[in-house]
Amino acid sequence: MKKQSRQLRLQVVFFSAIAALTALFLLVLIISFYGYFSDILVQQELTSLDNQAAAFKEQTDAEIENLDAVSININYSSSLHHLLGDNTLNLRTVSLSDFADLCTTINGVDQKVDQINLYDFRKNVLRVGVYTTRTTYVPGDNEIADNILETGGTKVISNPYTASYLMKHSVSPEKYISLYRTYTDSHGNQVGIVETAARCKSIFRSIITYQNRNKDRLTVRVYANDGTCIYPYAEEPQESFSYYEALSSQGDQPYFNNPNTGGREVMTSVHSSYTGWTYVLALPESEILTPVYQMLRQLIFLGLGLLILGLFLSYWLSHMLIRPIQQFQEEIGNTTLSTLDRPTPELAGYQYKELYELNQDFSSMRQKLKISTDELVETRKQEIKSRSTALQSQINPHFYYNSLASVIALAENDQPEEVIRMCRNLTKIMRYITNTNDTVTVKEEIDYINQYLDCMKVRYQSSLNYIINIEPSVLKEQIPRLLIQPLVENAIKYGIDSEPPWGIAIHGYTKDDGWRIEVMDSGRGFSEESLKMIGERIKTAECMLGLPEMQINGMGTLNVYLRWHLYAGDTMIFELKNTEAGHAIVTIGRTIMTSTTGNEGEEDTHVL
Repeated sequence: MKKQSRQLRLQVVFFSAIAALTALFLLVLIISFYGYFSDILVQQELTSLDNQAAAFKEQTDAEIENLDAVSININYSSSLHHLLGDNTLNLRTVSLSDFADLCTTINGVDQKVDQINLYDFRKNVLRVGVYTTRTTYVPGDNEIADNILETGGTKVISNPYTASYLMKHSVSPEKYISLYRTYTDSHGNQVGIVETAARCKSIFRSIITYQNRNKDRLTVRVYANDGTCIYPYAEEPQESFSYYEALSSQGDQPYFNNPNTGGREVMTSVHSSYTGWTYVLALPESEILTPVYQMLRQLIFLGLGLLILGLFLSYWLSHMLIRPIQQFQEEIGNTTLSTLDRPTPELAGYQYKELYELNQDFSSMRQKLKISTDELVETRKQEIKSRSTALQSQINPHFYYNSLASVIALAENDQPEEVIRMCRNLTKIMRYITNTNDTVTVKEEIDYINQYLDCMKVRYQSSLNYIINIEPSVLKEQIPRLLIQPLVENAIKYGIDSEPPWGIAIHGYTKDDGWRIEVMDSGRGFSEESLKMIGERIKTAECMLGLPEMQINGMGTLNVYLRWHLYAGDTMIFELKNTEAGHAIVTIGRTIMTSTTGNEGEEDTHVL
């Protein structure tokens, strides 16, 4: 049972194998698709980010170049030099309106810069643009202006700032970026400082426009050389890390793990040698792989559909294959000796060549088995008949020997009339014994036993009494010839080992499960040794292929058992036991066969 519980149904194995292969194929397909297309999309997005970063740099550099160009034009304007003079610059003596007109001309119609400021070293300032005025400044208010001379006169670009002097002239506070350069006279002497400023929203116009159009899906950062964040300029980003610092730890890998979101981002950067700014662009990987995820969802739905279809097809195929096998199994289970000659029905999978050949082979096997079984049955019948005849032949000389011994005893006792009576009965007995019929009715056997007991009565006179009581229904039953007589003979032989008178009782009756005939004597009964010996002899005889060797003396019980077993088979009743009074009783009979499968009512009793 334990081994059977581990066995799997072929349909389950077939169904599971196809389902597993389909699922594995889809899994490999999905993983391969994801790996291949995700790499392609990341590389394409990296290229796009590189191009976009370069575009941002070029457009921003162009805005800074406008500041620089205006600053240079002011520095080299001969009209401005004539207005300001070639001596030490003193802006108190310069006409503000004339200076504003010249600056407006240099700035152009398109207003490349929003504010132009000119400083002298006397703390005077001329401002033209959003705010036009003549004023002074306090050293320390503008750190770059204070330290511009230390740079050797080259341009210096500020970080985004809020100009306090411009706030009261703007609707809302705005941030500016300024470009500083020293102002030189016609002799190349540094006599002042030129500042050109523009609004941050103008300088970073391209970045702002792009992010507004793309709903801020792209993170853009602009850093100065010292790592200060220049963009976004409105307010400092609330980040616990710096993309600028992340660049150094990124190496050659395009991926970066954002500690704020916990997600992975693709990051690229470009550096401007003109401004010294570094442009960093970062995009969440999930944004890049959105088309892959969408395609994956469609592929998963398609895969589920294919899996369901595959499961259905595998179930259908397995059912088509298993159904004829189940029918074949049922046909084998229903095959018995009585149904071997029945035509084999066609299987459900008759169209499959292998199943068709299997069905044909099974049909051929049944025909051959039917022929072999018929031959075996016929051989068995002949064997049973031969064994029964041989056993019968053993009974005849045994009875002759005992009968002649009785006649001799009567003659020695000078009992001529009893001898005559005995010989007449013997004549009838010999005629019964030598009859060629193998089977007789119980009535015929009992008539013979009456003659036999009459002979024994002649011999033992009043010392022997017997009674025979057989129900009429039992008298009609068929039994082998001389089946009961050896039992009666043994009852007389072993029943006279006690004080006379001796008694023999033969009863025949029916019960619900069959009929029985009991032969009982008045002796001392079977000893344990006798029952054990008879049981061993019966077991030995049953295991032998041929007939057991039996002596004439003491072979009656074994002979009766073997002949009755050959005749009655599994319906045989054969019992050896002692009665409550201690007398020997031998019972033979036969159970009623209600079906060929051995239902209730069948009995094979063998009590020794």
